[in-house]
This record gives sequence, C-alpha cells and structure tokens, in this order.
Amino acid sequence: MSSRYTRIILVGDDDRPSREFTISHRMVRLLVVLVAALALAVISVFVTWGVVAGEARRARGLERELSAARMQLAGLDTLEAELVSMAAMQQQLLLMLGIDEAPPDTALGDGTTLPELASVVLAEPPGDWPAAGYVTREFSEGRVNEGVRPHLGLDIAGPEGAPILAAGDGTVVRSGADPYLGNFVEIQHGMGYLTVYGHCREVAVARGEHVRAGQLVAYMGQSGEATAPHLHFEVWHNGMAVDPRRFLQGEPRPQ
Repeated sequence: MSSRYTRIILVGDDDRPSREFTISHRMVRLLVVLVAALALAVISVFVTWGVVAGEARRARGLERELSAARMQLAGLDTLEAELVSMAAMQQQLLLMLGIDEAPPDTALGDGTTLPELASVVLAEPPGDWPAAGYVTREFSEGRVNEGVRPHLGLDIAGPEGAPILAAGDGTVVRSGADPYLGNFVEIQHGMGYLTVYGHCREVAVARGEHVRAGQLVAYMGQSGEATAPHLHFEVWHNGMAVDPRRFLQGEPRPQ
C-alpha cells in the first residue's frame, strides 16, 4: 500500500472478523479541517448566544426601570394634583367661615367654584369608554423574566381624527409628547385615580383645565410607537396601573 494512504484496522471479537479500511492522507487532512471548522462554528454560536442573552437581560432591566420611573412620575403627578385641590378647598372653607374675606361667587383663581372643585376631588372612578371603536389589545402586566413586555392599558382602534373623550370628571395634570405614547394627556380624577390617553394626533385641552366625563380632550392618531390610528388608554390608582376593564362596562360603542 502506498504511503499516501493510512490503513485503519478494526479488530473484531470472536464472532466478527477484523475489518480493514484505507483512507488517503488528503482525505484525513480534509476531515481535520472540517472538524476544526465545525468546532469554530459551535464556539461562535455559543459566544453569540452569550452576547444576545446579555443584551436581553440588559433590555429587561431597562424596561423594569422605565416602568418604575413611569409609576413614580404618575404618583408624583397624582400627589401634586391632590395637594393643590386640598389646599384650594382649605382656603375656600376658611374664607366661607369668615376667617378671610371671600369673593361673592366663591370662585378659585382659575374661575372654578368650590362645588365644582369638590365634585372633581370626590368624583367616582372613571367609568366611561374614552373612544368609539374596538379593542385590539388588552391590559397585561407582562412577564419581564421571560421577555414579555407589559401593556399597561387598552388599545382602542378607530379612524384618524376620531374624538377622544374624558373617561370621567377630572383635571388635566399633564400633557405633552412621549417617545412611546406620542402625544398624550393625563387626567386626575380624585380619590387617587388617573387616566392616560396616548398616541393622540392632537391634544384639545391644557394643563390645569377641569373637564367633565364625555368632554373632548384629544383626537385619535398614531403618534409615538404606533403603526395605525388608535387610543392607548390607561387607568392608574395610587401610582399603580390597573386594568381599565375593572371600571368600564361592556365594549366601546362602534364607529
């Protein structure tokens, strides 16, 4: 046999005869190269998987921090609105008791009367559907450990420019633009309740404005992280997001 070949002998047992194979040196080298390439590929896969897993853990951590920050911000807005309302009520009560001179119509600095302010502070939880259409996504607390992002409200689909209405009596405590929600409005309803209206095309109310249930507050759009016109509607109670369906009956009215 030529030296260019390698002989492989498999020695059998008593019942099986020995077998002999020959393989060229070129084929041996090729097999070695293939095995090395396969090993490098496996190592590369494991390294890539480790990097991706690390980035996924970092993303989940950032999502948790963002959610916590939003909760804290909503809680601060709720506290601010309630403190302002309580201070205004206290001032008016003192005036009505004759401790200071009260204006004839008991109006606050922004024109709101004491009965109107009390009706906002002591209002029931928001219970009106804020828009017509149909629900395309439900409330979910998510599973951050499994990479499932929370969805802290209901998505109500409708045409561009459709009216968005206040879900209850309250006061506009914040409005503006957010990377996720786009153009949004937050309404404080008293008793620790806050509603959020996101992805609006345009906002129709200003901060500090008192609104009634069913009053126009914005127009439906697809600002922020949205691929189609819809309203993202959230309900918060004492700084915690809750499922809006706890307060809403049935389904939104059709368009």
